[in-house]
Amino acid sequence: MSTAVAAAALAGGLGLGLAQQHATAATAGASGKAPASQGGGTASGPTGGAWLALKDGHLAYGQDAQGNRIPDYSSAGYEGGGVALPKAPVKATVPAPSTGDATAAVQAAIDKVAALPQGADGIRGAVQLAPGQYHIAGQLHLGASGVVLRGSGTDSTTLVADQPSVRTLVTIGDKSRYTPVGTAQQVTDDYVPVGGTTLTLGSTAGLNAGDEVVVERPTTQAWIDALGMTDAWTPNWSLRSERKITAVHGNKVTLDIPLTTALEKQYTQATVYKYTFPRIDHVGVENLALDGQAMSGDPDYAKSFYNAAPWEFNAVQDSWITGVTWRHFGGSGQTFLGPQSRRISVLHTQALDFNTTDSSARSEAYLLQGQQNLVQDCAVTAPMIHAFSTYGRQSGPNVFSRCKATLVDKTYDAGGHERWGSGTLYDNVQIDGSLLLVNNGSRGSGHGWSDANSTAYNCTTQQYMAQEPPTAHNWAIGCTGTLMNGSDGQIESDGKHFLPDSLYDQQLLDRHAAARGSRS
Repeated sequence: MSTAVAAAALAGGLGLGLAQQHATAATAGASGKAPASQGGGTASGPTGGAWLALKDGHLAYGQDAQGNRIPDYSSAGYEGGGVALPKAPVKATVPAPSTGDATAAVQAAIDKVAALPQGADGIRGAVQLAPGQYHIAGQLHLGASGVVLRGSGTDSTTLVADQPSVRTLVTIGDKSRYTPVGTAQQVTDDYVPVGGTTLTLGSTAGLNAGDEVVVERPTTQAWIDALGMTDAWTPNWSLRSERKITAVHGNKVTLDIPLTTALEKQYTQATVYKYTFPRIDHVGVENLALDGQAMSGDPDYAKSFYNAAPWEFNAVQDSWITGVTWRHFGGSGQTFLGPQSRRISVLHTQALDFNTTDSSARSEAYLLQGQQNLVQDCAVTAPMIHAFSTYGRQSGPNVFSRCKATLVDKTYDAGGHERWGSGTLYDNVQIDGSLLLVNNGSRGSGHGWSDANSTAYNCTTQQYMAQEPPTAHNWAIGCTGTLMNGSDGQIESDGKHFLPDSLYDQQLLDRHAAARGSRS
C-alpha cells in the first residue's frame, strides 16, 4: 500500500491495523511527483556520531552539515516550562447545584472575581464550585487574567452540558492579532538552522535585550515547490515565532528559544520585529469533570459534532488546565489549544468516551496549536480518534509527554494533521495504533507535510513511521513497535528505549542547570 494510504490513518479515513503494517516509500507530494531534493543541501544525518547522546548526565547533540539539530523543546508549558502552577485563593463560591440551569450563577461568580485587582503574581482569585452536577445550558467564558475555575474533584464536581446543541462549553480568552511595532529588520544570514538562536539583522537599532519579538518566515512559492506541495499549498501564510532577545552584539541578536524551522534565504526573506499581541494570562481550570452527552441530541450532530467541545483556549498565555476529566464530547480538538495560545500547561487530564459519527474524517482528542504548549500525563479512550495531533502553520515548540491512548474499539493514530506542524515532541507517548510523522499528500484539503522537525522519543506504538521532509528532518528515537516501510526519516535506537527516559524532562534539567551556571 502507498504512503498516501498509510497516512490516511492520520488524515482521517482509515485505521491502520496490524495486518496493514507495510507501506512503501513512495512519499509523493500532492502533485503526485516525488518531493524535490533537500533544499540547501541538508544532510541525511548527523555529520558524526548520533543525533543524541547522554554524556556526564547531560544531553549532547549531533548536527547535520548545515547545523540543524534536534530542537530544545523544554520551553513548552506554563511560564516557559518547569514552573510550578500557582495556588489561587478562593474569592467566590457557587452554592451546591440544583437541577436548574446554573450557567448564570457560575458566570456571575467568574465575573465577580474578574472585577478584582490582579495581584503581583498575576492572580485575582479562584471560583470554587461545590460537589454536584452544574447544568450548563449555555456557555461559560473566562475573559480576564488571573481567574481560576476550580471544582471539588473530578469525582465530585461536573459541568454537564444541558440542551441538545453543539457548542464549546467553556471558552478561555478572546481573539487577538499581531501589531508590528517599529521597523521590521531583515535577517541577512544565508541560513539559520533548526535549533539556532543567533540571527544577523540588517540593523539592530531600537532592539535591546529583553525585547519580545516575532521572527516571521513568509511562505514562498519557491519553498512550496521544493517541498513537492506545488498543487496543494499557496504562499499566503507565514510562520511567526514569538521569542525574547537575550543579547545584542553589533548586528547580531540572540533569542531565548531555538527556531524549529530553518530560515533559508534562497527560499524566503525572514524579518524580526517588535510587536503587540494582547492576551490574557494566569487563567486556570482545575479539579472538575465535564460531560457533553446532551450535545449528541443536536439534530445536526452528524455534521457538526466536531464543534462539540469541553473548552478552548484563544489568545491566552501562561495558563493551565489540571486535574480535569471530560466525557461524551465529539469535537475536533477536545483539548484545543488554539493558534493564538502560548505557554499553556495541560496536566493530569483524561479525554474519555467520545461521541463521534461515521464521518469521513476523525476527531482529535488532544490538538495542539500555538507555541510553547505542553500536554503531560493525559489519557484517551475512544474509537477511531486522532489521539495526539497538531494543526498546521505552527512554529512550536509544542510537547505531548507521558500520554496514553488505550484501544477500546478500532484504532488510534497520532501525529501532525496538516501543513507543516513544526517543532512537536511526542515524548513517552503510548498508543494502541500508529504514530505517523509523514507527508499526507493530497488528502483532506491538501494536508501535505504534516510534521517537520518533530521528534518521536521513547514512544510505545503498534507501528510508527517517520518520513524526511525536503529542507527539514523528522526524528524517531527509542520507539518500539513495527517501523513501517517508507520511514526515510532520522531513526535511532529502533525497538529499544533510549536514555534518558524523557527527552522533555532532561532538556528541562539541562536548561535550568545551564541557567544556574551562567549566574554563578
